[in-house]
Amino acid sequence: MSQNSLDMLRRRIEDLDVALLKLLNERAAVSVQIGKLKAQDGLSVYDRLREEAVYGYLLEHNQGPLKTSEINRIFSNIISVSRRLQSTGDHEARGRSADDTATRAVSGNTSVYGILGNPVTQSMSPVMHNAAFRLLGIDAIYLPFEVHDVRGAIVGMRALQIRGASVTHPFKTSIPGLIDEIDATAREVGAVNTLVLEGNSIRGSNTDWAGAVRCIQGLLPIKDNRFVVVGAGGAARAVVFGITREGGKITLVNRTRDKGLPLAEAFGLPFVPLAEIEKVSGECLINTTPVGMYPNIGEMPVPKGVLSRYKAVVDVIYNPLKTRLLKEAEAAGCLVTNGVDMFVYQGAEQFRLWTGKEPPVELMRDVVVDALAQGQSD
Repeated sequence: MSQNSLDMLRRRIEDLDVALLKLLNERAAVSVQIGKLKAQDGLSVYDRLREEAVYGYLLEHNQGPLKTSEINRIFSNIISVSRRLQSTGDHEARGRSADDTATRAVSGNTSVYGILGNPVTQSMSPVMHNAAFRLLGIDAIYLPFEVHDVRGAIVGMRALQIRGASVTHPFKTSIPGLIDEIDATAREVGAVNTLVLEGNSIRGSNTDWAGAVRCIQGLLPIKDNRFVVVGAGGAARAVVFGITREGGKITLVNRTRDKGLPLAEAFGLPFVPLAEIEKVSGECLINTTPVGMYPNIGEMPVPKGVLSRYKAVVDVIYNPLKTRLLKEAEAAGCLVTNGVDMFVYQGAEQFRLWTGKEPPVELMRDVVVDALAQGQSD
């Protein structure tokens, strides 16, 4: 008798789940329509007062057994999806992509931000930051700048009053000597990935390390675990700083001794040349080099045979979403993660530094993953 009752209750749950799914899809369709109407009226997708009102009327109608915290958690996800769908409706109404939308109403009052690097054509930063600006109704635009003269780029940033910039390969370690000040964290890391213009003064910060920590902790704890970090550039410095700060142990590996050894000595780490990587192992291998990045997707930064020595493998590359390194690591039985979360979290911290506002992290991640998936399916 108890089994029959259990089966009946399970069928009831299944019926309710199907009904919920239908209602959620109806809600999603309405969200898209709301986004189109907001676009026509020039309204921001993000409406803090409206979202607070939603939580308020839900709590008024709650008769249990769900707790307030559980309702807030469930509807936080639903509202996040609703924002994304409203943005989709906004883009459809304007006939533009997420990136093009941000440039539609540029004026003399529009704040300009950008990314300084070479190359920058594959960067997802414009997609991510422009979507965040649009969602929060911020009059700003984020542009890619392929830089051939970094000193000239800094002069231009002041002259053009570019309010902030991301710094990427190959300038993260060379740019600190060209700006007015760097904060304590960037000084410790030895690399700058974020520039903020204040008046005519440019301040450098590093948000890569915070993104790295969030990314790694999603896979395994950092404290007391052994990490083998491959690379010695700006991304490696941020990863090493973050792991050290969180109590992890590191062996640094790099192709060339003249670049890898100074970084290892700066943080008091053992150093091993890449040619001797078979001599080391740990709980987690982290690639911080661009080896395997699009378009060179067939390359690997380490020999395939060493991967079975690790429980987990992290590749800070996010394009492609799954590099050859991660594919081979999965085949060897490792837990794996790509650089999307590191990229999004460091970008979220940049957004906070530039605007003073809470970044819409879920949206930022969604647009990056969608853009990458679309690019890799073309």
